Amino acid sequence: MGSVARKGAAKVVEPPLETEKDAPSEVVEETPEEAEEARMRAERRETRQARTKQLRAEAKEAVQRGNLSEESAGPPNKRQRGRRRAPLPEGGPSPEAQDMERAVGRRDAPRYRQRLDRAEAAYEQGDYHKAWGALDGMAKDAPRVPEVRELTGLTLYRLGRWELAARELEAFRGLTGRLDLHPVLADCYRAQQRWADVDELWAELRASGESAAVLAEGRIVAAGALGDRGDINEAVQLLSADFQRPRRAEEHHLRQAYALADLYERAGEIPRARELFGWLVGQDELYVDVAERLASLR
Repeated sequence: MGSVARKGAAKVVEPPLETEKDAPSEVVEETPEEAEEARMRAERRETRQARTKQLRAEAKEAVQRGNLSEESAGPPNKRQRGRRRAPLPEGGPSPEAQDMERAVGRRDAPRYRQRLDRAEAAYEQGDYHKAWGALDGMAKDAPRVPEVRELTGLTLYRLGRWELAARELEAFRGLTGRLDLHPVLADCYRAQQRWADVDELWAELRASGESAAVLAEGRIVAAGALGDRGDINEAVQLLSADFQRPRRAEEHHLRQAYALADLYERAGEIPRARELFGWLVGQDELYVDVAERLASLR
């Protein structure tokens, strides 16, 4: 109650005490700052949930990639030659890399940035066709802008256009020297059964100082490619070499465990597959289809 009500309290009969049940609930009004903070928290939560859902779908897709590629490309070819890949630029981005103004001119740069922003927003929302609509032709107009080649490659990857995606991501590698997208690039080649390229990219990534999460993703792709070729035991060795069950599992731990459990099952090591699927159920019983996979092994 406000100050005016408090000042007049002595002039009226004291009302009976309200019970807790009858008392009106106190309404606390949010300040604009608190409302904005709550809105931002909700947006971040929704973004995390969407990203988690996407990552878990990717985990299942990564395991299934070999079957999909085998249906479309015929029997595995183990003797492919990898593409000629330029050495990584030393000491940062390549001198050939450009910003948007240098690529398309100061007058047109704002328009291209707006297109790139629209594409990025659509990509983050999972609308990859809309993202491609904004990006289409941009890589041709601004071929030395790393952000353009990166988002174009990732969008094409989401659309399952493996060859075109690989071309864009190779260009991104050459312009920036970054290796954090190597797992995606290697997965493009895995889908095309270009095993030599997968192996070369994994070797390049393994020798780098990338984060544990990026290395885990690269290892999943490299092991999956071995499994696609029928080298199940080698795939298990590669994927299990550095895997330990952490006390607090992050997303890349779950993805690696899921891929490894699948390989154990394919290798006929059912007890190990059952054990690992069981661990995943203990971490999150709704993770991908682990509950169903575990039940099928009992």
